[in-house]
Amino acid sequence: MPDLDKLLAFTALGDREAFARLYEATRRRAWGICLRLLRDPAQAEDAMQDAYVKIWHQATSYRPASGAAEAWLAAVVRNTCLDRLRARRREAADSLDALPEAAQLADPSPGPEHRLQASLSQGRVRECFDALKPQQRELLTDSYVLGLSHSELSLRRGLALGTVKTIIRRSVLALRECLGQAAS
Repeated sequence: MPDLDKLLAFTALGDREAFARLYEATRRRAWGICLRLLRDPAQAEDAMQDAYVKIWHQATSYRPASGAAEAWLAAVVRNTCLDRLRARRREAADSLDALPEAAQLADPSPGPEHRLQASLSQGRVRECFDALKPQQRELLTDSYVLGLSHSELSLRRGLALGTVKTIIRRSVLALRECLGQAAS
């Protein structure tokens, strides 16, 4: 895989060739995220196009010190899809003639993805995450940020499914323990 950090840096400078290479290197994973979240190929295509337009315009906001380029790209794609899902919910709620029950159906609170993203920006979570072993960090990122299933991780990493589940579970417990100690 090409160096995504460099491709993003050149994209931020307006290099169309770098952007094309970035797209080719990441389009399959982006497509998987879009299709998994939206469950409609036509909607997924539109969301993917919107996401790459955002990547083109927002490449200057990527900071390598904040995390991996692949995770940043996946977050842009995922958030674009989530925006589309929220818009769908709003349209459905509007079509119910603004009944009081319709207001209860729309959940204005931020979803778990936004809460995770906000918490990752806080220093203590980053410290606890960095304290994990590299394999634990990679599996957690691939599972929770990129949305890969345990089975997909097992195939990609060449690990037994039970091993993947165990590593992820122990990683989550280690994060909880680390964060719990910070609260006390």
